[in-house]
Amino acid sequence: MDKKIANSELEIYVHDKERGLLRSLNFAERLHWSLGSGKACDAVPWLDRISPLVNENDIIFDIGANVGVICNWFAHRCKIVHAFEPHPDNIDTINTQIKLRNMQNITLHPCAIGKENITMKLHVKGFHGHHSLGDVDNSPTINQIDVKVKRLDDIVSELEIKHINFLKIDVEGYEEDVLLGAKNLLDNKQIDYVLFELQETILHSINRNPRQVLQPLFDAGYEIIDLSGNLMAVDNIENISNGDYLACINGKETANKLASSAFELL
Repeated sequence: MDKKIANSELEIYVHDKERGLLRSLNFAERLHWSLGSGKACDAVPWLDRISPLVNENDIIFDIGANVGVICNWFAHRCKIVHAFEPHPDNIDTINTQIKLRNMQNITLHPCAIGKENITMKLHVKGFHGHHSLGDVDNSPTINQIDVKVKRLDDIVSELEIKHINFLKIDVEGYEEDVLLGAKNLLDNKQIDYVLFELQETILHSINRNPRQVLQPLFDAGYEIIDLSGNLMAVDNIENISNGDYLACINGKETANKLASSAFELL
């Protein structure tokens, strides 16, 4: 099946009409997974839950846009999406989706986001969703390429943006760097919601830990909830399990806004 997909002139997509998701399928394994799970992508459980937090006049930042499935989901619900992705193949796929879906409100930035303006090595992995600025333990590294890294504080200044309604971060272990580069935004509460993932194995593989990810958010005065609405305690960081989390100004109020989903959180 992999050979047939690779040699075909057709592009294969899975379409979730209910959520407006469109994902290209390049491997038979992924096609089998989608058919078996009923999901267009891994993010469906948290997309369902956060949907009430996204409004039509919002400005969304998607850090680590991968192949563009999520930024397109946001773009159908908000005013504008600024998507950031450093890998050339992923950038091509995002542009294909933008053209295919005729999206006019996605601005694609071909760079990574970090704690300083610099050029770094992107560790290219066997799976397009695993690329990272560190040699993380998620899949084998097959290449390294130079990519530009920029601070979020500097980018919003250049774009003359005063407020980000929703910030999604998916950077395979480098969440702390993104947050440190957004210190002014966080300190001034110029971001309403920050969605991020914690995977302890990935963090430990580059000598990092969950506390380093969470601390900049707690220091800036944010509360953190999981996507079931449970509040995370600042004095219990070491016991926080793997999963997706949401930083916000008011944890209880945000938890009450979360929607339900037919799918369990991963």
